[in-house]
Amino acid sequence: MTKYKIGTCFGCQKCLYCGVDLEKLTCKCKKTTKPTKKNRTDLVKNAYPRVFVPTSILSQVDYVKNRNEYFQYGCDMAKSFHLSFCSACNSFYQRLKNSTSIDTSNNTSHLIDVSEFTESIDLEVAASEISSGNTITTHEDKNTLYNSFSESEAEDEELEINYKLVIKQADGTFLPAKNYSVTISELDEFLLTIQNNIVTLTKDETINANDYDISFKSEKAPGVGTLLADTDDFKNFRSEYIKFVATKRIMLILAIMKKKEKSIKRKKKVI
Repeated sequence: MTKYKIGTCFGCQKCLYCGVDLEKLTCKCKKTTKPTKKNRTDLVKNAYPRVFVPTSILSQVDYVKNRNEYFQYGCDMAKSFHLSFCSACNSFYQRLKNSTSIDTSNNTSHLIDVSEFTESIDLEVAASEISSGNTITTHEDKNTLYNSFSESEAEDEELEINYKLVIKQADGTFLPAKNYSVTISELDEFLLTIQNNIVTLTKDETINANDYDISFKSEKAPGVGTLLADTDDFKNFRSEYIKFVATKRIMLILAIMKKKEKSIKRKKKVI
């Protein structure tokens, strides 16, 4: 059973409600609940929920594996799971997208050097603390450190989404619609939530992401809507959702189930 709690930073063990370093201190925050803008204190400006996928970029997989072993979380690295990062760890995690941890000679990955990550955390803490000889708190070092990640983190801002899920089955019939609400910041997290919704409504636990297509549109708009499959689609989705909220329109998520190919058994000819 995993020891990791979604309310703590997977990378550094910081409480994502009160900001306490849980390696040094303890707190009474309910860390089994997902951190959002509504339940965090002012001491934690941002929290970044993520979904770990075993097929992610190798350097990111190595980082999560390193943290999993270091803090003895007990997470199954062969399966997808939810986790959360603080601002510093999220920045480091995003930076790994541009790094390479593949040995092309034998196609094996190597654990990354997390010393850079540790130094980043120390800089963030130092920038936010008040020196005993100086009463001025500065955030310049922190802003400089993460300046190159400001755009990606802006895209990672949490968004509470209220949506109506409609499932069109492979035979053309529709299941009754169901309203849901979720707070997310990235596409993978949203798609995993939708998949869990589909499994619940269809009562079929064998369903996976390859068994259907996801699209979105205004509830009263004609057609099947716009495909939601990659990060560019998700940027468009976020933009459209904000417009829908402003005009009091309902976001409809349409899941179109694919027809499963039946395996045809061929009889062997007897010679």
